[in-house]
Amino acid sequence: MLNSIIKGNDVNKLNIDRVTNKNTGSSYRMYFLTIFIISLLLTTFLNNIDFEKYSKLLNNFLIKNGFTINNIQILGIKNIPKETIIKIVNNENKSNILNVNLLNIYNNLRNNDWVEELHIERVLPNTIKINIKEKEAIGIWQYEMSNKLITKNGEIISTANINKFKIDLPIIHGNHANKNANSILKILETNKVLTKNIWSLDYINNRRWNLHFKQGIIVLLPSKGVLKAWNEIIKLQKNYDVLNLGLTELDLRNPNKILGKISVDKNLINHRKNLWRF
Repeated sequence: MLNSIIKGNDVNKLNIDRVTNKNTGSSYRMYFLTIFIISLLLTTFLNNIDFEKYSKLLNNFLIKNGFTINNIQILGIKNIPKETIIKIVNNENKSNILNVNLLNIYNNLRNNDWVEELHIERVLPNTIKINIKEKEAIGIWQYEMSNKLITKNGEIISTANINKFKIDLPIIHGNHANKNANSILKILETNKVLTKNIWSLDYINNRRWNLHFKQGIIVLLPSKGVLKAWNEIIKLQKNYDVLNLGLTELDLRNPNKILGKISVDKNLINHRKNLWRF
């Protein structure tokens, strides 16, 4: 049985292949279908039959024998609504399954911001199989009075339900922060327990980061030697529980000196502790 496949490892690239299905249960059906189509073509050629009539005859034959879309298999989605994909497929479902334009389905689906990789397969006699790999959101970029989901490459993912991501993703501020967030987040992930306490990151002057912890403390990282500074924070937390000492600020910009600040305003630290909840 011949299946049509459209796949792309990159949504900007497209390959169209033909593969053989080893499902012997449908092989005889496909054999007779092939013979029937060849016979119709020969009859059309030899007897000058109207091609439009031939097309209608073939279409009716395929529909009568179950070659219509009765099943849409969708794999890999977490954030793309299933209904959106089904609607796109149904827009192309106007006759038999062989006439369904997989390229149109592909082009419409790849316009979705969530799609990173896309694989579409026509499985005869009645199934369209769609396998999607979604992009991974790494943070919420607050920029120009709006919230935007961003990927590791700094791409923006449009979504109407951004609030559901606030629990798991950090808030990121600053010009060009979307293009630089992945490098700092990779460093922070070396200690996931500590990273869970970070609710916000500020990209300062296109060169360095400030980390806002849920305990109310702001950590000022250097522009160079960020991994070394992060390891110093890990050590300080392990030995002294530095996040819970009541500090408002911990400055690690100077590799030879660590500065800590304490505010006499007790309400300040309490205010910062609650900021991440909103």
